[in-house]
Amino acid sequence: MAGMSNSPSHTLSRRSLIATGAAFAIGAAIPVARAAPAAGRFIELPPIASAHAAPRRVTVWLPAEYDRVSWGFPVIYLHDGQLMTDSKRGGIQAAITRTLTDLAERQAAEPAIIVGIWSSADRLREFCPAAFIPALPAATRIRVEGAFRGPALSEGYVRYLAEELKPRIDNMLRTRPGPADTSIIGSAMGGMAALYAVGRRPDLFGNAAWIAGASPLVPYGETTLSREEVTGVERAVQRAFDRIIPKAGKHRFYLDYGDCGTDLFAYAFQAAADPVLYDRGYRRGRDLVSEGAPHPDFRRVSDDEKLRAALSLLLRPGGCPTRPGET
Repeated sequence: MAGMSNSPSHTLSRRSLIATGAAFAIGAAIPVARAAPAAGRFIELPPIASAHAAPRRVTVWLPAEYDRVSWGFPVIYLHDGQLMTDSKRGGIQAAITRTLTDLAERQAAEPAIIVGIWSSADRLREFCPAAFIPALPAATRIRVEGAFRGPALSEGYVRYLAEELKPRIDNMLRTRPGPADTSIIGSAMGGMAALYAVGRRPDLFGNAAWIAGASPLVPYGETTLSREEVTGVERAVQRAFDRIIPKAGKHRFYLDYGDCGTDLFAYAFQAAADPVLYDRGYRRGRDLVSEGAPHPDFRRVSDDEKLRAALSLLLRPGGCPTRPGET
């Protein structure tokens, strides 16, 4: 990839692999109300057992419109949902309710239910797409599994989303359950997991957004990848995307990345999706927003601007939004 090939090596660090959140018990029955912002309200789901993944908490945000009308709402499933109420560390997770409320008021996006899925202690293994790992160069595969302390658990995690969590949400709340109205969003590794969920279950999850963040898969700072190994990783990721990206026509994708700062290490992984998306029939301005730049003076775009662009794509049927940061 152009953004990765100008230097002979790339130094990567373990900071990007810190799991965000601890595992908690999950179970069934009536949700418990929590303190609510003026524009909506949070509820906490009681624990439910999972046959496929580690137990975790789930925090749901209902827009103010939910209590005013009787019809159903689109749903956004949000990775790292424990950060939704953490204004200091929350990033896109903490900004999402405020941003969506503002977009809805401006009629730039539909009001939606947000399902914040808490990370477990196995966050990295659950978010790492299992289909990617066999295609990696042998040395990289060993490093990845060593850093994650075990093989990928993404297949079980997707089954948890598809077979346990989504049916519960659809049964409990007034949703529009079809894939066109069901989106999944994440940042960094959570974004990779969002694309993977759509790829594995396009019949349930119609749209995905990957907000740029620190490098997926490989820890930086403690590991140096040669140019040859970086190229091998890029090819492996592109082959994996080729296996999971569905054909265009029923899905929308948002991806963003840069090639400076921490985004440098996400560039090759996210850019690998572009040719696959184009081959599948996706087009910018229609069902795809893919933002990035192959030069170091790339205008930095805030996470809030990225989130606004992603939400207005996923929640505005029939058209793409402006690019991040534009009005």
